[in-house]
Amino acid sequence: MIRIAIVEDESMYSDTLQQYLERYGQEIGEVFQTAVYSDGDEILENYKGQYDIILMDIEMQYMDGMSTAEEIRKSDQKVIIIFITRVAQYAIRGYAVDALDYVLKPVSYFAFTQRLGRAISRMRKRETRYITITSKSGILNVALSDLIWIESRGHRVVYYTVQQQFESTVYSMKELEKKLI
Repeated sequence: MIRIAIVEDESMYSDTLQQYLERYGQEIGEVFQTAVYSDGDEILENYKGQYDIILMDIEMQYMDGMSTAEEIRKSDQKVIIIFITRVAQYAIRGYAVDALDYVLKPVSYFAFTQRLGRAISRMRKRETRYITITSKSGILNVALSDLIWIESRGHRVVYYTVQQQFESTVYSMKELEKKLI
């Protein structure tokens, strides 16, 4: 499940974004849990880093999206922010708050899904954990999800992955246990 906040003061656009999320979720087999806020100050009121992605309008009545993003970044560096705006020039300011992208209003389904797909991909890459293996063939970064099993062979550790096996030249099983915990 992917948790998404929509911060949009125009109900027409927040409704459209919710419909797009529902449709896209069905297309890719993903469940989106959404929360809708009508202004930047609303999301900040009880913000605790509970979202994976924030879709945020830049121009809002009380607290604009850029100021809201700046406040969010003080406590949450991981959340992916995508700005929704009428004016492309605001998008450049998005780099200051590490926004992933922006979508111009009126929001087309195609543009929306392209940005959201990119956001989901980035989010999943962050979730992937790697282990560094020093072997006879060099130093390798292997995704933990690619490991099938690990065994001890003398004072070496042998890693079996989907594609091949690697014999570590550095760690014993006891040292590896400490590294993985």
